[in-house]
Amino acid sequence: MTVSDRSISSELFAADTVPSLRATVRVLLFILALALLAGAMAYQAPPQGRVAIGWPGDRLFMGVSPGLGRIPVERGDLFADELTPDSPTGRSRWTRERAVIVLPNVGAGSPLQLTLMAQGWPATVGAQPTVTVLIDGAVVGSFVPKPTWEAYSFVVPGIAHQYGDLTLVLQSSATLFDERDPRPKGVRLAEVRILPAGETALWLPPAWPAVALMGWNALLLVLFLMRLRLNQSQVYVITAIGIGTAAIGLAVARIWMAAILNVAMIGLLVLLVIAYRQPLLFYLRFLVQRYGQGQALSYGLVAVALVCFGYVLLHVINWMTAAGIRLFWQVFPDSLLLTLLGTTLLALFLTYGRAGLPRLSDRLVDVLASRRGARLILGGFAVTWQGFEATVIAALPYAGHADYSDNAIVARNLVRGRGWVVDYISQFYYSYDSLTRPQETWPLLQPVWIAPFFALFGPTAWAAKIPNFVFDVILIVLIYAVGSRWWDRRVGVTAAVLVLTNYLFFRLSIYVTNDLAFVVFSMAAMAALLQSNTDPARQWRWLFISAVSTGLMMLQKPSGAMFALGMGLWQLAILANHLRMAGDRQQRYQRLRIGLTPIIVWSAIALLILSPYLVRNIILFGKPVYSTESYDAWVLDYRGVSGDAWSEIYRVFAPEWGGPGLPDRSWILRWGFDATFTKFETQVRELRAYLMPAWPGAPPVLAALFSHDAQKNILTPLGAWLALTGLLAAIAYRRRWLGLLAFTYTPYIIFMLTYWRTNEERYWVALIPWLALLAAWVIWAGYDRLAAVGDRRWAPLGLILALAAIITIVAGSRADIEDKVRNEPQIWQQDLAAYEWLHANTPPDAVIMTRLPWQVNWHTERPAVMIPNTDNRDLLLQIARHYGAQYLMLENQMRVKGDAGRLLAPLMDHDNQPGMIIDGFELLYASPTPDFRAFIYRIPDS
Repeated sequence: MTVSDRSISSELFAADTVPSLRATVRVLLFILALALLAGAMAYQAPPQGRVAIGWPGDRLFMGVSPGLGRIPVERGDLFADELTPDSPTGRSRWTRERAVIVLPNVGAGSPLQLTLMAQGWPATVGAQPTVTVLIDGAVVGSFVPKPTWEAYSFVVPGIAHQYGDLTLVLQSSATLFDERDPRPKGVRLAEVRILPAGETALWLPPAWPAVALMGWNALLLVLFLMRLRLNQSQVYVITAIGIGTAAIGLAVARIWMAAILNVAMIGLLVLLVIAYRQPLLFYLRFLVQRYGQGQALSYGLVAVALVCFGYVLLHVINWMTAAGIRLFWQVFPDSLLLTLLGTTLLALFLTYGRAGLPRLSDRLVDVLASRRGARLILGGFAVTWQGFEATVIAALPYAGHADYSDNAIVARNLVRGRGWVVDYISQFYYSYDSLTRPQETWPLLQPVWIAPFFALFGPTAWAAKIPNFVFDVILIVLIYAVGSRWWDRRVGVTAAVLVLTNYLFFRLSIYVTNDLAFVVFSMAAMAALLQSNTDPARQWRWLFISAVSTGLMMLQKPSGAMFALGMGLWQLAILANHLRMAGDRQQRYQRLRIGLTPIIVWSAIALLILSPYLVRNIILFGKPVYSTESYDAWVLDYRGVSGDAWSEIYRVFAPEWGGPGLPDRSWILRWGFDATFTKFETQVRELRAYLMPAWPGAPPVLAALFSHDAQKNILTPLGAWLALTGLLAAIAYRRRWLGLLAFTYTPYIIFMLTYWRTNEERYWVALIPWLALLAAWVIWAGYDRLAAVGDRRWAPLGLILALAAIITIVAGSRADIEDKVRNEPQIWQQDLAAYEWLHANTPPDAVIMTRLPWQVNWHTERPAVMIPNTDNRDLLLQIARHYGAQYLMLENQMRVKGDAGRLLAPLMDHDNQPGMIIDGFELLYASPTPDFRAFIYRIPDS
C-alpha cells in the first residue's frame, strides 16, 4: 500500500469516525428539513414564467424530432427551431397536428392564465386551421391563428389542473406541407407564458417531486462542501444561500427552476465523484486486492475459462462442418499433409499428458517473453504482413481519395520544383484568379516523405506509398518497446500484431495518408514524455525526443496541437502537485523554477519545429493557422450526415457569385440550436461507438455509456471489451500513464466534439496502439492468473484462450480488408479508364470540372475545378467559364449529390451514349459497360 493509500485508509477508518459520522448525520437532517420547508413555502406563491420557443432550454419542456412519420405526431414532438425575424422572440418552431408541451412541477390547484404567442400559415394559403388547447386532457379553448404573430390567452381554472405537471396539448385541425417543405406543419409557436389568474387558495399543495429534488440537491451540496474542508459555519451559509436561491426560483420562475433542479442534481453528482475520487479509487484497489485472492476466485476463473473454451470449440466445430470439409477437398491432397501434421501435434499433446502440457505451455509462452523469441516472432510476422500489403499496393494503381491524392500531387510538384501548390479548385469560399494556388487545407509534412521516392522512382501511386512501410516498421518497434517497458515482451508483441493487422491501419498503409506518421509521432511524443518523468537520470534526453516528436506531430497534422496542449497540461498538473507538497514559500519557488524549466524547453523545441508551417501561413494567408476546414466546421453535419448534407461544403459561398459569404460561428444561429445539439449528440454517439464495447440489453443508465453498434469498434468487439477491462485495471495499477493518456486526449476530444467532427474512424487511429496495449495486457494477465491455479495445470487452457482472443481480434478486420482487396479496384476501374481517355484525348491545359478534382489532377495531370453544389445551371456555367473549364466529368466512384446531383441527373442516365447532346452538354465518352458508368461531356458555351 502506498503512502497516499495509507493516508486515505487512516482517514476513512480513524478512531473518531463514529462521532464524526453522527455529527454529519445531524447536519444532513437539519439541511434536509430546511430545504423541504423552503420548497413547500415557495409553492405558496402562484406559478408564473415563460418559455421562449426555439431558444436554448426549451427542449426541457418538449420533444423535438425531424421525422415525418406517425410516431412523432403521437408523441407530440415539434419541429426544429428556426430563425424567424418577424417573431417577437426572433425564433420559433412549427408544431405538427398534435403538439405536447409539459411544464414540470408547476403545482396543482391554482387558477392560471395561459398565453400562446403563435402565427398561422402564410396569407397566400388562405384558410387557417383551428387549434384546440387542452390542459391535462381537458379542453380549455381554441383559436384560429392569423398569418401575423398574435397572443392567444386562456384561463385555466384550478379545478382543470389537478396534477403537479402542467401538460399542454395543441391539436390542429389541419396541416400544411408542399414539395419544397414536406413537413406537416400545424401552427408556429414563439412563446408559452403562464401567470396567476384570480385569487388563490390559502394553502397550495406543493409539487412534492420538486420539493424532494430540492432536498436531495441540498444534501449533495452539503456533502460536496464538507469534502472541501470548509468549517461548519461556511457549510451552513453556502447551503442556505443555495436553498434560498432555489426557493426564490421556484416562487418567481417556477417553470425554469422546476426543470433546472434535475440538471443541478446531475452536476452535483459529478462534482461529488470528482471530490471523492481518492477514497473511491482506494476502495476500488482495496476490492481488487481483496477479491483477487483465494481458491474460490481461482476456480471461478477456471469455470469461466472452461465456458469460454466451450464457446470457442463450438465455433471451431461449426466452422469445420460449414467450411472445413469443403476446404479439405479444395486443397486435396495437400490437406492430407495438414491432417497428418495436426494428428502428430495431437499425439504430442497426448504424449506430454497432464504433467507435460503445462510445462509445454509455459515453454511456448517463455519463448514469446524472451528477447530473442519475441523479436523473431514479431519480425517474421511483420515481414510476412508487409509482404502481403506490398502485393496489394502493387495491384492498386491509385493514391486514394481527396487528401490522399492531394498529398501525392503536392509531392509531385515539389519534385518538379513548383513548391507546395496544386492546380485545382475544390471549394468556393473565394473566387480565385487562377487554378494554380498554394496548398491550403493540408499540412506540409506528408509530401516531404513522398518526394524523395518520387525523385528515385517517378511519380507513381506505389512510390507514394513507400513511406508507409517505413512508418509501419517504426510503429511496430515503438509499440513493442512501449509494451515491453511498461508491461512485458508478450504484451509488446501482441499489441504490435493487433495494430499491424487492424483494418484501419491496413487502410493507412495502402493509401497516401497523413495519419500513419501522425500515430508514430504522437505515440513517440507521449511515451518519451512519460519516460522523462520516470527516468530522472536521462530526463533531458527523453524530453528532447518528446519535444521533437511533438513538433513533427503538429507538422504532420495541425490537430496534433490539441495533443500537445494536453501533454503540456499534464506536466503543469504534476508540477502543481509538487508545489502543494512544498513546505514554505522559498521551497515552492525553488520547485517552481526547477519544474518550469523542462516544460518551457519542451514547448520551445516543439514550437521551433512547427514554426516553418506558421511562418508560411502568415506569409501566404495572413494568419498562423489557416485551412478551409475552419469554414467547413460551421457547415458540416448541421444538415445531417447524408451524402446530400456533406455536399453543403461545396456550395458557392463567394459573394461575387451571389453566395452568403464565409461561414463562421454565428452560423450556429442560422442552422438552429437543435441542429447544433444534434450534431454534438451525433459526434458523442459515434465516438462512443468507436471506443466503447456494445452491451445489448443493458439497463438504460448503463446503455448510454456503451456503443450502439459493436461493428463500429475500432479494435473489434472483443478488443473493445478487453481494452475497457485494461483501462479499469490501469486506474489501480498504471495511474501515471493513464493520467497522461487522459490529459493528452481530452482537449482533442473536446475539440472534435464541439468544433470539428468525430464520425470518421481515421480520426481515432492514434488511440488504437494504446487500446491494443491494454487488450494485450488483459490477455496475458488472464493467462498468468489462470496458469497459477492448481499447480499450473490450467496453463494449457489459458494459452488456448489467449491465442483464441488474439485470433478473434485479428479476424475481426478480415472482412474489411477482404473488401478492399477484392472489390475496391472494381469500383475504381471505370473512373481510371475515363482518366486515361482524358489524358489521351485532351490538351495538357484543358480544365476539367468534376466531383473529384484531386483524383482527376493526379491521374490526368489536367487542372480541375469542383462541380459546385447548386441547382442553378447559369451559375454552374458561369463558374466553369471563370476557370476556363471545357469538360465535365461525372465519375462512377462518387456521384454528384445535393442540388447539383438533381441538376445533372439527366447527364448520368446509364442509357446515354457518346454523341448525344443533353441540355447543351455533348457526351464525348461513356464507360463501355451497361451500368456503373463514368461520363465525360463537353461543357456548352452558354
